[in-house]
Amino acid sequence: MCGIPYVPLALSSLVLAAVIFLDARPRLGAPGAAAWALATLVAAGLAAPLYLLIRPSRAPTWGLAEILALTLFFAVAIPLLGSVFGGSSGGAPPLPVIASLAVIQNLCFAAAAVYVVRVKYNLPLAALGLTVTPWAPRLRQAAGAAVAAVAGNSLGQTVTVLVLGAWMGRAVANDLVVRDELRSPVYRLLPSLHERGEIVALGLLVGVVVPIGEEIFFRGLTYGALRRRLNRHLAALLSALFFAAAHLEPTGLLPIMLLGIVLAYTYDYTGSLIPGMIAHGVNNLTALASFYQSPPGTP
Repeated sequence: MCGIPYVPLALSSLVLAAVIFLDARPRLGAPGAAAWALATLVAAGLAAPLYLLIRPSRAPTWGLAEILALTLFFAVAIPLLGSVFGGSSGGAPPLPVIASLAVIQNLCFAAAAVYVVRVKYNLPLAALGLTVTPWAPRLRQAAGAAVAAVAGNSLGQTVTVLVLGAWMGRAVANDLVVRDELRSPVYRLLPSLHERGEIVALGLLVGVVVPIGEEIFFRGLTYGALRRRLNRHLAALLSALFFAAAHLEPTGLLPIMLLGIVLAYTYDYTGSLIPGMIAHGVNNLTALASFYQSPPGTP
């Protein structure tokens, strides 16, 4: 009886392996196709999206297929990596574990995007929004975007509490938001951080590492793919919804979505990811400082 629930999964992997073999054989030859089919049988959740990612394409640039493949891969790989690093403890993982996971995740975001642009489609990194331009105008653009990002995030939080409060009562809504925030390993870790070096390390993590990786993936790669098919407003909205959904914070959906919209427009109007990276980092550090000064649950 214990093996019955695994039968549909095994059959699905078998069918998927056969499909990949048939698709890959004319593209990669029989040995390559057999290797990918075997990998799919062993680890379909990881191998199948990777195959979709490297699968030769006749298109001139990347599209939604690569975004879907990377999303499926990260959806399997990141929780798996977290379980390996974080263990089964119910408390917050220590700072070195959180930092290691964040660095690995954002390196993967950046590496995957660069692979797609430079290796698969042989395009310049400027197509991804990674351009070297004079810093003075970029800093001015970043300052404006940072103000809009912090304001949008604050507005989103306020509206979320008001809407939830009208539905379930203000006290219950506040409690729900607090509990949702405390699910974040970073926020659960804050009360235990007292050394200056630890606080600086966390600041670098949320203010530098995370913004760089997320801007490359969510704005450079994802918004870039949507923008070529849609007008800027719809592309900004859809990419922001994807960005918010990826954070898995139900009560944070609106604030994160508004942040994503600001960052998408920033990229669209400047043509560079640099101002958005800076604005994203300022927003994260502002939220971290606010949380650190007044943790949820304090009077």
